[in-house]
Amino acid sequence: MLTDRYLDSSVAYQGVGRALRAQDVRDISMFAVEGLLPDLTILLDLEASAAAERRSNTGEAPDRLEQEKIEFFEAVRQAYLDMAAAEPNRWLVIDARESVDEMQAKIRNRVAELLGA
Repeated sequence: MLTDRYLDSSVAYQGVGRALRAQDVRDISMFAVEGLLPDLTILLDLEASAAAERRSNTGEAPDRLEQEKIEFFEAVRQAYLDMAAAEPNRWLVIDARESVDEMQAKIRNRVAELLGA
């Protein structure tokens, strides 16, 4: 099964970006999902300022979340990186400045490892 977001995003956005205790958010989330964690979480990592620049180039009006200050996104990014460092076997961190082909190859290789291919 593939998902776009899961409990890690709750920990990052609610537990850090919103100044709640990250561990409390994780504990509640783990209870809700009965301890089920993904085999692989892929993080496309990009500095907050670069992400904001990309976002502004879309021509679309920012939504409520996208209107947050850059410090919010820096804290959220750091939360994701901290989670990835704490569980490196579960996370694949990819530099989002790479080409789509480079990112795709890294993802395919990691998934192939997980599937024993």
